[in-house]
Amino acid sequence: MPAARPQAAPIAPLPLTGEEARFISETIRRFLGDDVVLRNFSGNPECIAIHVETDREVSMEKYDCLGVLMTRIDRPIGIMVTRRGTRVRGTAKLAYRQGIII
Repeated sequence: MPAARPQAAPIAPLPLTGEEARFISETIRRFLGDDVVLRNFSGNPECIAIHVETDREVSMEKYDCLGVLMTRIDRPIGIMVTRRGTRVRGTAKLAYRQGIII
């Protein structure tokens, strides 16, 4: 049996500037609705990782929103969308555990 490793320390997400946070929040709410919950969970200063929790079924709106965000923000942006009430998988778990609500 392998030796147990200590639990990894959580990585605090890097804060967004006020202008970035406002622009991201307004843009995502315009495309995905006003009832969304936005979380920033990127620990890497090179990119932005946003998790969106919504009640709506999202298809191409996510990519339209991403295109608008990339017109103003120079860093790579990743958006994950989860429906409320569904099981959270993958890196979306990090957003729930370590993310900061925008």
